Amino acid sequence: MSLQDTFGKNLKYYRYQKNYSQEKLAEKVNIDSRYLSDLENGKYSPSFSKIERIAEALEIEPYLLFKKDTNHSLLAPRVDIYRTTKYR
Repeated sequence: MSLQDTFGKNLKYYRYQKNYSQEKLAEKVNIDSRYLSDLENGKYSPSFSKIERIAEALEIEPYLLFKKDTNHSLLAPRVDIYRTTKYR
């Protein structure tokens, strides 16, 4: 898994941990929710300033967004962070 993909999966993981929708987190970070979705899906790499703002909004240390050994199994069973299509 690429670093970009790892970032996206961890972003989604920590967003779910805070019980934030993409729209709510995007508002807190002052970015478009479509851009946040693209980050979660590994389509884009954020700037350092965006990484800092995202980590601050999620109340985590920025390095956690890059850890490859994050225990995603702590999420509720219905949450599939590896799914690439949007939930509707």
